Amino acid sequence: MTNKQLEKKDITIIPMKESMINEVAQIASMTLGSSFVNEDILNNDINLCAKIDEKIVAYATSKFIDLDYLKKITKDKKIIINDEYKKIGYIDSIAVHENYSGHGIGTLLLKSTISKLKENNIKFAIMAGWKNKEQVNIRGLALKEGFKEEFIIENFWKEDSIKFNFDCTACGKPPCLCSAIIYTKELE
Repeated sequence: MTNKQLEKKDITIIPMKESMINEVAQIASMTLGSSFVNEDILNNDINLCAKIDEKIVAYATSKFIDLDYLKKITKDKKIIINDEYKKIGYIDSIAVHENYSGHGIGTLLLKSTISKLKENNIKFAIMAGWKNKEQVNIRGLALKEGFKEEFIIENFWKEDSIKFNFDCTACGKPPCLCSAIIYTKELE
């Protein structure tokens, strides 16, 4: 697919519905690892899908967390954050089907997610970028959208990969030993 074939007007961002879980799980399996997504994703606070024609080509999921959950995610590494923030937006994952990568769909999903966070009075967002070898899957997008790179957490998905038995596209069977780079952004 060339850039001329796909324009932003062809992409629709919609709320994720239960009927979309199979397509979302397939995208997650290709990009992040098998069993990474299941029906539990619907319990998250913000779930969006990118649709072209009638096909789901990408998704983003986020949840509202508190400072205790933030400490768990960051493995107690220090993030300077305003104590007044009672809820924080944790952008759990953004994944784009490989056939549609490079067309701005991830950017549209991230911008839509940030808008939804703001609508819910969230003033601070965090996300983990998967570090596979020397590449970070979301670095360019995160920095372009004003996120700040904080620090690396080794073996970020190890516990979850064992607990939920998901196979990483880089590591294979659990445990996943991939690292994550933590990104943060104050939302105006």
